[in-house]
Amino acid sequence: MSALPNPEIYLDHNATTPVLACAATAAQYAMQQSFGNPSSSHATGIKAKVQLEQTRQLARELIGAGQGDIIFTSGATEGIQVAVLSALTAARAAAADQPVLLLYGATEHKAVPQSLEHWNQLLGLNAEIKAIPVDQHGLLDQAFIREHLPRCALVCTMAVNNETGVAQDLVALSALIKGGSHQPLWLVDCVQALGKTALQLESLRVDYAPFSGHKLYAPKGIGFLYTRSGAPYVPLMAGGGQEAGLRSGTENLPGIAALNAVFRQLLAKEHSDFVGSDRLWQYRSELLAALKTVFPQLVLNSDAPYVVPTTLNFSVPGFASKDILDLFDAAAIRVSAGSACSSKIPSSFVLNAMGLELWRSQGAVRLSFGPAMTAEECTAACERIRSLKAVVDSCCLVLSDAQSTDLQPIDGLIQLKHEDLCSYLLVDAKAKCLVVIDPVQSLASRIAQLVQGHQLKVIAILDTHLHKDHHSARPELCALLANFCSADSVDVLGWPEQQAQVQCGRYQLSRVPTPGHSPEAVTVLVTEDDVQKFAFTGDFILPGGTGRLDLPDADTTAFVQSLQRLQQRLAPHSLVLSSHDYAQRFFTRWDLVLQEQPVLQSLLQQPDCCNSWTEQLLAQHEWLKQQQKHFCGVVEVSASDAKALISHHELQALLQQQKTLQIWDVRETYEQVAGALENYIPDHRIEHVPLSGLVQRLSEGQLTTQQAILLVCRSGNRSLLAARVLARAGYQQVYNLKGGVALLA
Repeated sequence: MSALPNPEIYLDHNATTPVLACAATAAQYAMQQSFGNPSSSHATGIKAKVQLEQTRQLARELIGAGQGDIIFTSGATEGIQVAVLSALTAARAAAADQPVLLLYGATEHKAVPQSLEHWNQLLGLNAEIKAIPVDQHGLLDQAFIREHLPRCALVCTMAVNNETGVAQDLVALSALIKGGSHQPLWLVDCVQALGKTALQLESLRVDYAPFSGHKLYAPKGIGFLYTRSGAPYVPLMAGGGQEAGLRSGTENLPGIAALNAVFRQLLAKEHSDFVGSDRLWQYRSELLAALKTVFPQLVLNSDAPYVVPTTLNFSVPGFASKDILDLFDAAAIRVSAGSACSSKIPSSFVLNAMGLELWRSQGAVRLSFGPAMTAEECTAACERIRSLKAVVDSCCLVLSDAQSTDLQPIDGLIQLKHEDLCSYLLVDAKAKCLVVIDPVQSLASRIAQLVQGHQLKVIAILDTHLHKDHHSARPELCALLANFCSADSVDVLGWPEQQAQVQCGRYQLSRVPTPGHSPEAVTVLVTEDDVQKFAFTGDFILPGGTGRLDLPDADTTAFVQSLQRLQQRLAPHSLVLSSHDYAQRFFTRWDLVLQEQPVLQSLLQQPDCCNSWTEQLLAQHEWLKQQQKHFCGVVEVSASDAKALISHHELQALLQQQKTLQIWDVRETYEQVAGALENYIPDHRIEHVPLSGLVQRLSEGQLTTQQAILLVCRSGNRSLLAARVLARAGYQQVYNLKGGVALLA
């Protein structure tokens, strides 16, 4: 029996927080004992009303509300809607056909600019909406505000940024926005500020300030909005008259009771669950030291004195944010990317607005903790983070002065990807050498660290063609790996001059000229033990399409001649690998190429009519970039169904002497080392087949297409990709664990 999985270390408090024990107790008491409707006139309702008003008064005290109103809401998003609706309604009434300007911080949470756009359109205000620039520290450009203030109706800023933890100077902003003859309305998003920085909203003359309970140890679904006395107000919800007519609907008393308990802890002079600023800065320092133990080259994207202590936003050269998130998640450390997810490498709009380099924006990771963190929790988090040093060293993710003695083995074909771009490493571990094919710049550091960590001799660094949409990393790799590369002269694609073939251990590489997409292009054929295994076709043949023939130096006639040449040289089951993979297909085979692309079949059969096929080839290429094809033969199963599936196949294997179900962990090696799948599926043999090694595994030809395979990854997304690849390759019993390891925990 394997060890149990690690207990969770939760460091994503800016997204949401656990509920304090006292808050959970208060909410449960309100649901079961003090469950009255505050609008009822009997004793049970009166008790509920008293607690509601007590909580309102505590909120006043915490934020310095003075004579302003506190309106309980479902959360900050509702509060933002009410504030924007109120301000824009007032602006429309006062506009008198004059153009209206609305300002918001460029690093503002998307709820604010999207609300401005929504209500601006709905109210027909036709206001101009402008983003206020920020400097490299994330601070708002006050000169820009001053310039645009005279015709501005509403200014929206944040107290503390949710991604970077940057705290704006509200005193200086108040003097600027409210200090002149023209005083626009002012909305301040205070969601990340409460409990981390002092607030005195009335004295600052803030007009609207939304707050959210679940960002500060209360349940989801409760929040409140501060509105300054005399500020325009339009109810978003009408119909019951609750909250003095400002927000109709029966109040969420369990949520309000939980807020009450949290507020009392915040205001307590002694024995509070919350710690002071000095302690929070100490925790930040300890966590940062642990991170730098694992990633010595770590760069902070925001830092003191511009931030609250509870947010660490960092990037590591050579790492996309997803790489670090996958590593941390495998070790049961919960952090988040510094930006929203996307189909490509995510890029943080906040860091982009700050003018930081793209690699920092794409690699941003946010570690956030709450003001109720304990010393024990901080110590446990630091120990777990430091434990990852052995993982990154053994997987050559980071190179240290002391080389790891426990390297994770690499051998065969490794497929690395950055967005749609593919790079390949062909490694012979026994001969300790490799060839790099189509190196991508964003992967150069990763490739260099693998080579140096494993002390591999670089036989060649090859390109299949001169890339039009990106630069080859060959010059950069040659510089990084000067001590590992041959000094022989090479041609424009990196091929050693005067050599028809390249030998890399058990692999023999030869090239076939394949102009058409570009004039200098070649296809690299790889033979292992006299068997043709791989064909690296660059952009000539893609998995599901072809290279573009509408480029200035493309040649349709040469393309057809190259196609005929390949047909003569390629074995039917050679795995065809490209430098782009738009539809996440990983590879194709020559027999599949001809089956799936009737246009190519026609070209081979009627080469004299090649010009008439150019449009069809181009259309096919564009279709490929857009489509994410659904492959038949993939069954998605839940965690409970997966256990039943495993038991069923074990029984079938026992009764019929068939091979049992294989379980493939397609997470990358560093994830498998950080958090073994055996911890979640004990007493079963797990096959470690990282997605980057999937093509190598299929090339080994050890499985029949009847073999039943259950694929598992962190979330179920990568394993679904792998399942589709297997189904397309003809495997008939392919299962994907929906939700991945996350649902096994």
